[in-house]
Amino acid sequence: MPAPAPASPVLELWVDAAVAPGGDGSRPRPLRRLQDALVVPAPSRRVHLAAGLYTGPFVATDGTQLVGGSAAVLTAAAGVTVLEARGTVSLERVLVQGGTLGVRGTGALRLTQVQFSGQRLGALLLAGGGTLQATTCRFEASVSEGVAVALEPGVRVQLSGCTFEGPWRRGVEARAPAVLSIAGTGFRGPVTALHLRGGSAELSDVTIGEGRGPALYVTSGTLGLHRVQVSGHEYALLTGTDAVVEGEDVTSTRADRAGVGLVHAKAHFRRLTITSAGTFGGLQCVASDVRVEGLRVEEVAGLGVSQRDGTLTLDDVVVTRTRDPDGTGGEGMQLRGGRANLTNVTIRQTAGACLLAAEGADVRLSHATLERCHTAGLVADTGAHLTASGVTVESSEGPGAVATGAGLLVLATFQALSTQGAVWAECAGGTQVQAWAVAGGLPALPCVEGLAAPPP
Repeated sequence: MPAPAPASPVLELWVDAAVAPGGDGSRPRPLRRLQDALVVPAPSRRVHLAAGLYTGPFVATDGTQLVGGSAAVLTAAAGVTVLEARGTVSLERVLVQGGTLGVRGTGALRLTQVQFSGQRLGALLLAGGGTLQATTCRFEASVSEGVAVALEPGVRVQLSGCTFEGPWRRGVEARAPAVLSIAGTGFRGPVTALHLRGGSAELSDVTIGEGRGPALYVTSGTLGLHRVQVSGHEYALLTGTDAVVEGEDVTSTRADRAGVGLVHAKAHFRRLTITSAGTFGGLQCVASDVRVEGLRVEEVAGLGVSQRDGTLTLDDVVVTRTRDPDGTGGEGMQLRGGRANLTNVTIRQTAGACLLAAEGADVRLSHATLERCHTAGLVADTGAHLTASGVTVESSEGPGAVATGAGLLVLATFQALSTQGAVWAECAGGTQVQAWAVAGGLPALPCVEGLAAPPP
């Protein structure tokens, strides 16, 4: 068997913008212009850049490595791309400044300690089918409305230890990536940190803050979130149609509208925390299939949890302090239509009812403590079917539980302490209450029925 052919040697070239012309690219006699080093024929070349300003635009072909130092700056005027990377190209410890676009990659691009600033439209564009590995890079916006990292369909990307600063319209914009991984990365200032349309993305150990739009937006794609913290923004997470979200240890603080807004999506969270959300609520679900294990919602200027149609499954839930600044109700949970299964629930200090089921919602609540509910502990309204078992209401300015508007309220092992009665019903229009083991007794109303055995 013949011996394998030896690997092609790497051509080492040195460039220094401060030297006189006429060098040969060796360490003692470096070239002055980077363009001259990039056109030297070689299957692979490593170009060492001394500190200085290198004016392009540049084209780096397959097999090129650019290695800078503390202040090796690649720059170009507005209207052009500073560096076109074709094939397998790597950049290490360089600064990319100016240009309409910083770097455009069409193959396998590797960036290490690369800093971008001053671009008009975006720092980096990776063409469809390319790959990108960026480590400890910085993307700084000097003008608004740009996209820091734009990814075309089919790319495979890993961003690790990177920083996004300034008013980018989007930190990362990805259309149907094959793989997108963002780890140990911080976003401060972009309107939206990640805009994902199709494909899949995984975020881990990511912090996002000081932006105006939804921090994370996904539609028709799959988004995985692991230890993600968002401060400010319109939403921490907002979805479009056909999004799939898997999250663990996700935190939203000071969202302007809602902490998490799920629209026509499928989502599963383990340990979701929402603090100081706006009038659109803490967790907002619209026609979605949502499951959360370990939900904490606190200090919301609206609804703690809202659902309109779809399915909602919650286990281990604490909702505390909801307000009613605009007349929307301020309920701890407001469930309209759809189905909900809620277990191990605590709701405290609500501006409205602790839990309202309405518009035909089918809700099952078990093992719950409802404290300081302003209008009532439980409300079944407008055709809703609310079954509650093992529920205690502690302190309400209204009754412990209310049925009205053709709602069906089924109670089993229910007690109300310091309320205006345990149960109240408005019997017109088909409203019904069925109760077993209700502490404090039932009102003598035609639509209220005491059961001899617990309901099935």
